[in-house]
Amino acid sequence: MIQKTFKNRAVCIFVQLVGAGFLSAQTLTHGPVVGGVTSSTANVFVRTDKNARVQIRYGTDPNLLTYSTSATSTTNMTSDFTKVISLSGLSPEAIYYLNPVVSGVPQLSAPFPSFKTFPAQNSTRDFSFVVLSDFTTIRNLTQDVPTYASAAATNPAFVFIGGDFDHRDPKVITAKRNMFKQLYSPTTQHMADFANFILRQFPIVHQWDDHDAGENSADKTYPKWSDSQQVFEEYVPTYPLPAVTPGIWQSFSYAQADFFVLDCRSQRTPDGDPDNSSKSMLDGNQLGAAGQLQWLENGLLNSTAAWKIVFTSVVTNATTKFPDGWAGFQTEWNGIKNFITDNNIHNVVFISGDLHIGAIDNGATAGFPEMCVGQPNGEKRGYCGTAGPGQWTEGFYNGPCTAFGLVTISDNPDQITLQTVDQNGEVQISYTIPEEE
Repeated sequence: MIQKTFKNRAVCIFVQLVGAGFLSAQTLTHGPVVGGVTSSTANVFVRTDKNARVQIRYGTDPNLLTYSTSATSTTNMTSDFTKVISLSGLSPEAIYYLNPVVSGVPQLSAPFPSFKTFPAQNSTRDFSFVVLSDFTTIRNLTQDVPTYASAAATNPAFVFIGGDFDHRDPKVITAKRNMFKQLYSPTTQHMADFANFILRQFPIVHQWDDHDAGENSADKTYPKWSDSQQVFEEYVPTYPLPAVTPGIWQSFSYAQADFFVLDCRSQRTPDGDPDNSSKSMLDGNQLGAAGQLQWLENGLLNSTAAWKIVFTSVVTNATTKFPDGWAGFQTEWNGIKNFITDNNIHNVVFISGDLHIGAIDNGATAGFPEMCVGQPNGEKRGYCGTAGPGQWTEGFYNGPCTAFGLVTISDNPDQITLQTVDQNGEVQISYTIPEEE
C-alpha cells in the first residue's frame, strides 16, 4: 500500500514537471539582444521555448574559453518566456562575448554575439552611432537589403532603433509579442541581416511610435497601453524607465554627449485638440514633476555634456506632418524652445523619424538642428515619404527609399556631423555643426 501510494505520487510529480516544461529540453528561441549599456553594466534579453533556467556566460575572450556567469533567472509563460538579465562589474570600452545558457546547456558556438561597453564617465571620444527607424512591415518585404551590413560597417558605438519598428498596428498582446519575435529572429525572411549584423554585434536603444505601440495616431486615449508597456519591458533591454506607466522615456550618456529618448505617444493629447497650453505631446496626463516634460527640461538644464541629443519619434520641423508631428503641438514646442534658449543651453540636436525620408535642417526651421531618418528597408522608389517633405535647409534624400542615419561626434575639433546614408553606405546628405561654447 505504501509502495503504491509512493508510485502514484511520483507519477503525479512527473506529470506536473512535464506540464511545466522541465523534463524536456529547453532551448533559446531569441537573443541575446543587448541594451542599457554603460561603462560597467549591460542588460541582455533572451527568450526560451518553455519554462527554463537561464544564465549568460560572458567574457572578453572571443572563444569564451574563460568567462563569468550571470546569476540564474527563470523564464515562464507569464512573460512569454522572456527575461532581461543584468550584467555588472564590466570594464569600460571592452568587447564582451555572450553565450546564453538554458537549463545548464550553452546555446551558441563561436563566433559569439558581442557588444562593447561605453567609456568611463567624463571621457571624451571620437565616436559614431547609427539610427534605424520606421521599418517596413515584414509581410510587405520582397527582398533583402544591404542597409544593415552597411550600417554595421561604420562600427557604431550603439544603434538607436526609432519608432515604428514595424507598421503592423498590433492590436492584442500576442500580436505585439509576435512583432518582436519576428524582428529579432535570424530566420525571418528578408530580416536575417538585421539580427546578424545589428542585434548580434551592437548594443541597442529603442523607442516606440504609433504603428508599433498599437495603432495609427495613438495617443494617451489608446486603450491598450498596459499591454504595449508590458511587451516593451519584456522584449527591450532598456535604461531605467519612468516610475509612472505607461511611459518609456529614458536617458543615457556616452563620452561627451547626453542622450534623451522621448515617448511621443503614451502621454500625448489627441492631435485634433486646440493647440493651446492644455495640448501636450509629453505630458498630456499632467504628471507634472513626475512627467516627461519636466524630466526633459531638468535633464537638459542639468547636463554638463558638450552635446545634448534628443530622440523624438516625430519631426520637430513645423513645415510638415501636421498635426501628427510637433507642427500640431506648437504651444508646447515653443515652450521647450524658449526654455532651452532662456537658460543658455547650447548644442541641442534633435533626431526624428516618421516621414520615411532622410532629411537634415540646420535649425532655421524648428529652432534647432534636426536630422530625420529614412526607412532601412523601404522598397518604394523616388520620393517615398508619408507626407510632404517640408522645408529642409540641407535637403532630403530623394533616391531609393532605403537609408539610415549616421551621427559622428568628434573631440578635436569639437563638432557633430549628421549624415543621411543610403543602403550601400554612400553619404547622400551631410551637415556638420561646430560646438557652441
